[in-house]
Amino acid sequence: MSSFVDNLSPKEWEAFCEIMLRQHYGAKNFWSVPDEDGGDLGLEFYTIDGTLFQCYCPDKGVDMASYKKKIQKKIREDLKKLKTNEIKIAKMIDDVTVHQWVLLTPEFKSKDLIGYCNTKKREVIAENITYINNDEFLVKVETADSYPDGKLYAQGVYSKAIDIPLLSISEVEKDAWKDGNTEFSGNVVRKSVALMGESSEGFQDEIFTKYIQMEKFLDQLREEHPDLYEMIEDTARAQLENMREDAFFSAKDKGFVKSIVDGNKSAFSKHSKFMSEKNVQSLSFGYLSKWLAQCYMDFES
Repeated sequence: MSSFVDNLSPKEWEAFCEIMLRQHYGAKNFWSVPDEDGGDLGLEFYTIDGTLFQCYCPDKGVDMASYKKKIQKKIREDLKKLKTNEIKIAKMIDDVTVHQWVLLTPEFKSKDLIGYCNTKKREVIAENITYINNDEFLVKVETADSYPDGKLYAQGVYSKAIDIPLLSISEVEKDAWKDGNTEFSGNVVRKSVALMGESSEGFQDEIFTKYIQMEKFLDQLREEHPDLYEMIEDTARAQLENMREDAFFSAKDKGFVKSIVDGNKSAFSKHSKFMSEKNVQSLSFGYLSKWLAQCYMDFES
């Protein structure tokens, strides 16, 4: 599965992590360590809860053996700096007591690294470094997936806004979809008539178009931005539950469509910090089309 972070350079990865962690912890609980005046002391960031962070983006496409060697080397060399720079780090973090050291990397691909981290943890504890809580100290490898809300925020900021264009759907595609999805197609026709009256052909055509567009859109969103996809699906499930509880289902009502689309706009708008306004608007009618085609609920004519 492709991922947003796959295309980040090492410098971009570090910048991405800073945005992500600052959002996760809050500005008053997060510090970035500049490296322009003599190095970063073996850490890029630290937090009020006593976590030291170092970022590392190994070369892409290396074999597993090379990947493990690179990660182990980074862990080994930077942990040594905790003792070498003990006085400087203790002065910098002031009264923060360190409970863990975390290497942030785009992918965590080997369980062998867990054992390696535990070995290095014991070595650090043996150094009896003044600012480290030896009873709780951990060494870990983490990815952006450990900070899902911060990851999404950083992704939205870093990419400015996710904007997936809706694809044009031809009449041939619509006809092929109807032939291959007779149950869903029948649902759309029947429910459209119940909601809009006998002259609902234009509405039906729009529903078919939006349904196919939304399926393609969600496939791309799931592939490229899986975290955001899950958030969108959670919102959609909540909206569908609202529909189930709504008395509108008991009778034909042309105002039903507008009320649901307006409700969707309000619900999906909370994702506008992660994706373009155009995409958010597309979700509002797009999910209505999915529900009309797929949902078992019906409307009285």
